[in-house]
Amino acid sequence: MTSDTDVADPDQFRNLVVKQSGSTQIRLQDIARVELGSESYDQLALYKGDPATYVAIELAPGANPLTVAGLVKDSLPDIESQLPSGLNVRLAYDASDFIEDSINEVIKTLLEALVIVLVVVFLCLGSVRASIVPSVAVPLSLVGGAFIMLMFGFSLNLLTLLSMVLAIGLVVDDAIIVVENVHRHIEQGETRFDAAIKAPGKWRCQSSP
Repeated sequence: MTSDTDVADPDQFRNLVVKQSGSTQIRLQDIARVELGSESYDQLALYKGDPATYVAIELAPGANPLTVAGLVKDSLPDIESQLPSGLNVRLAYDASDFIEDSINEVIKTLLEALVIVLVVVFLCLGSVRASIVPSVAVPLSLVGGAFIMLMFGFSLNLLTLLSMVLAIGLVVDDAIIVVENVHRHIEQGETRFDAAIKAPGKWRCQSSP
């Protein structure tokens, strides 16, 4: 039964008069048990086997999930301090953890790529200067890619972070090949400028079927 009333307290409901005969009043508590219960008993929420109530937080359009997750975590102690005794707050699921892991993976991949470029180019050419040139190309390419993403309104998410990881691999591969090709042209007697111009084109010509 649904009642249309301003009464909200269980004690007030218990004292509601449902019938009056002369001086005798029959109140709701005389004929029924009144208690504060759930609106619906069709669903049951459990957390690690204990009864629980889940509260989901939806992001507003354009909101930063990392910022929202940080604000929620900062607010949890204050919320828990206001709860009745016996109730605890637990963060059951945090989607921002996957984004943070992806960002850490991008940073890890970037560092590994820089080390690989330095080692491979140095072992092949024996030149520290030649090793530094492609190493600088990797972070510069990421800066350029991030700038284009910003221009087109893209944000950092799992898809764009995956594309950046793939881009790092492509840049490292191309940088090593181009630097080695430039070094080969220089050894053949060409100037550094001419070698830098011819090396990428020469490499594309050799790689085409």
